[in-house]
Amino acid sequence: MLPDRKRLRLFSATFPVALLILGVLVFAIVRYGDERAGRAVIESLEKEERQAAVGMSQAVQQTLYTVTASLQYLVLLIERNLSESKPIDGVAQTLLDFSRTHPVFTQLRYLDLDGMEIVRVDAANNGARIVPPQELQSKASREYFQRAVDLPPGKVMVFPLDFNRERGALETPLNPVIRIAKTVFDDTGSKVGVAIINYKARALLGRLFDQGKIARGNPNIVSLRGRWLMESNGFRPTEYTINAVEDRNFSERLADEWQRMGEKTDGVFRTANGMFSYRVLLPSALGESPSVRPVSWTVPKGGSGEEGGWIVMSHVPASQLASILASHQFLSRPAKILLAALISIVAWFLALQVSDSRVRLRELKSSATSDDLTGLVNRGEFDRTLQRTVSWAQRHERSMGVVYIDVNEFKALNDTHGHASGDRVLVAIGQRLVASCRSSDVAARLGGDEFAIILSEVSGRPDTRMISMNIAARMQKPLQLDHGEYQIRVSIGVAIFPDDGETPETLLAYADEKMYTDKAISKRTASAA
Repeated sequence: MLPDRKRLRLFSATFPVALLILGVLVFAIVRYGDERAGRAVIESLEKEERQAAVGMSQAVQQTLYTVTASLQYLVLLIERNLSESKPIDGVAQTLLDFSRTHPVFTQLRYLDLDGMEIVRVDAANNGARIVPPQELQSKASREYFQRAVDLPPGKVMVFPLDFNRERGALETPLNPVIRIAKTVFDDTGSKVGVAIINYKARALLGRLFDQGKIARGNPNIVSLRGRWLMESNGFRPTEYTINAVEDRNFSERLADEWQRMGEKTDGVFRTANGMFSYRVLLPSALGESPSVRPVSWTVPKGGSGEEGGWIVMSHVPASQLASILASHQFLSRPAKILLAALISIVAWFLALQVSDSRVRLRELKSSATSDDLTGLVNRGEFDRTLQRTVSWAQRHERSMGVVYIDVNEFKALNDTHGHASGDRVLVAIGQRLVASCRSSDVAARLGGDEFAIILSEVSGRPDTRMISMNIAARMQKPLQLDHGEYQIRVSIGVAIFPDDGETPETLLAYADEKMYTDKAISKRTASAA
C-alpha cells in the first residue's frame, strides 16, 4: 500500500519507466540468447542436412558401381555362351539365372546390332521368365539403344532414370528404371550385340529415402530438368511418392530455390520455404572407373531432351524449421511468460523504493528549509533569503521591507487549552500570511509564535502600511477551536530598506522594535477598555 498521494503520484510516474527499462534490458538478453541458440541450431541442422545429402549421393554412387559391375560380369557370361554349340539357349539360361539371383533387375535383354531383342527375361512377382520369341520387340528406334550400340569395347553406359514403356505405352503403376548398357563381342573381337539391364529404381529410391531420414528433413530427388522424381512431405515422413514424367512442378512451384540450386553443385541454404540441402549427381562422377562412360550424364544444353542427372535433396519445411528453432530457444514460452511476470514484480518493488526514496529526499530538503508545522520557510532559510533580497535591493537601488509579526497572548492559549489548540492557531496564521503575500514575497515562521514576511519590493511606507493592515484584517477573522471561537490578535512591526537599515540585522532589529511598540500599544488599549 502506498502511504500517501505524493508517493502514489511518484509511483505512477516511476513504475512504467522501471518496467520499460527492465523489459528492454531483459528482452535484449533473451533475444541475444535466442539468436545464439538459433545460430547453433541452424549450424547443427545444416551440418546434419549436408551429411544427409552426402549420404544420399554416396548411396547412388555405390549402387551404380554395383550395377555396372554386375552388367560387366553378365556380359562376360554372355560372350562365353556365344562360343558354345547352342548360344541363344545358353544366353537365355544365363539371363534367367542372373535375374533370379539379382531381383533388383526388372528386365535383362540381349539385342542384335539392328536393335531386335534376341533374348529377354522379365522379372515378375511370381518369378523371372524368358519371354517367348513372338513377344520380343525391336528397340531400334529407342534412344538408349542408338547410343549404346556405338559403345567401344570395355565401356558401360548408364542412362538417367526413366519410366518403363511397353509397346510405346507408359507402364502403370509407374515403374521407374535405370538402364545400363554394354556392347557384346565374339571370340574374334567383332561386335555382335548389346546387353541391357533395367535396374529397379524403386530399390535405389527406397535406399535414398531411408538414407535421407537420418536427418530431420524430407528426402527428395529432382532431375536436372526440374522434374520431382521422388517427393516426401510432412514431419518425419514414412513414405514417398514418384511423380509422372510430365510433372515438372519443382522448378515451377519453387522457382527461387531451383535457381539457387543451379548456381552450385552442392550447398545448404534457407528461404521462406525452409532449409534446402542438396547435391547434384552426375554419373560423370563415376569417372574414377574408366569402364563407365558418362555420355548421357552431362548437364543438358539448350534444346536437348536429356535429363542429365539427379539432384538429391533434403528439405526441412518452414513450419518444421520454426518448430525446431522454437524448441531450442534460450527460454521456453512458459519461462518467458514467468519472466515477464517477474519483471513486472521487480519493476513494482523498484518503483516503490524509488518513489519512497524521492519522497524522503524531498522531505529532507523541505525540513532543511521549511517549518514542519506550518510549512512556511524556517528561520535558517529566512535569513538566507533576506540576505539575498537585501543584496538585490542594494545592487538595483530598490526598496524592500521586512514585516515582523508576534501572536498576542499565545502562551495563555497554550496553558489554558493545550498545545493542540495552539498548533491549530499557528497553522491558521501561516495560511493567512501566505494568502496576504504577493507571489514574490516570502512568509516565514521564525520560532514559537513569531513570524516574518520579506517584501521583495515596496514603493514606500504607504505600501507597507497597506500590507500590514491587510495582514491584521485577515487575522481578525474568528477561528473555530474545540472550546469555541478564538480571535487571533497579532502585533506587527515593519522595517524598510534602506530607510530603516541597510543590513539584514538592522532591518530585523528595527522591525522587532516596532512590533514591540505595537504590542505595548495593544496592551494599553486593552487595559483602558
